[in-house]
Amino acid sequence: MGILAAILGGVGAVCAALGIVVALDVVEEPIIHENFTWGFWFGLAMVLLLGAIACLAGNNPGGND
Repeated sequence: MGILAAILGGVGAVCAALGIVVALDVVEEPIIHENFTWGFWFGLAMVLLLGAIACLAGNNPGGND
């Protein structure tokens, strides 16, 4: 679960960075499509980062099963 959390966290960080790039109008042409606004990128980043936290919280090394 730790590897999945790292992947989700990394992709979430990239989405947050793309949200910042789109919000500040760093590039003149859209990165992927013009409908992907800064709100979309930050929303996707939030979902992915919460998924990473859930994967880390779901990892139970103590094993009280």
